[in-house]
Amino acid sequence: MIRPANASDFNKITATDPFFTRILSLYESYGEGLDFVAFWMQEIDGRIAAAISRFEDKFSLWLTDASDLEEIAAFIRFQGAGSCLYNAAYPLDFPSDLPTVGGKILEYIAEDYISDIEIYEPNFKALYTLLKACESPIFIVPDYLLFLSDVTHRKNRGKLHLSATAVNGDLASSVMTVSETARAVILGAIATHPDHRRRGLSRELVRSIATQLRGEGKQVFVLSASEQNTAFYQRSGFTIIADFKEIFQA
Repeated sequence: MIRPANASDFNKITATDPFFTRILSLYESYGEGLDFVAFWMQEIDGRIAAAISRFEDKFSLWLTDASDLEEIAAFIRFQGAGSCLYNAAYPLDFPSDLPTVGGKILEYIAEDYISDIEIYEPNFKALYTLLKACESPIFIVPDYLLFLSDVTHRKNRGKLHLSATAVNGDLASSVMTVSETARAVILGAIATHPDHRRRGLSRELVRSIATQLRGEGKQVFVLSASEQNTAFYQRSGFTIIADFKEIFQA
């Protein structure tokens, strides 16, 4: 049975994997009762078997070996999901012709790292300008007002870490947490302006913020949708732990 989730449901789950981290971070950031977010649990024989979140039309799934995958796939299709992100180890039954992105999930396991470059927290407008300069088919930046609303809200809720570095006074590279709980984070918005690439700036930032967050007792994850990015993360101290799928127009 899939039903609306509540705070007591989340308190029963101890998972720290990136899929549950994504859902829990969204719940802790926005809670219940808003039109653009929603949360559900799948309950089987009185036990929670899966968790589902929606942000606008983007769905995330936390699946377990106890999940009823047929029920979940039918639920996602019924909801008219624009996209659905989940662990690729679980074979959900979606039409084979739907657009799909696959990739790797990696966890930071390297030794602590202290950078000698100057790191600071930029303003959101400058960050957005940098991200737009780095946009690509696999690095899509949302509209500015949606971006600003989300990062401002998460910052006010203590759900955002943001680091950047500049070259000659210009914002050159950035990284931030896109999902964050007390026990785990997912890094994203990892970008270096085209004019300042091949200087190791992104690697310095990623290793520094990962060390900082792990020092706070959090596991640190990233999602990579390309072999080039996966190789970059591996050189930066991350190890592949799982595969993900994101189905569009699910």
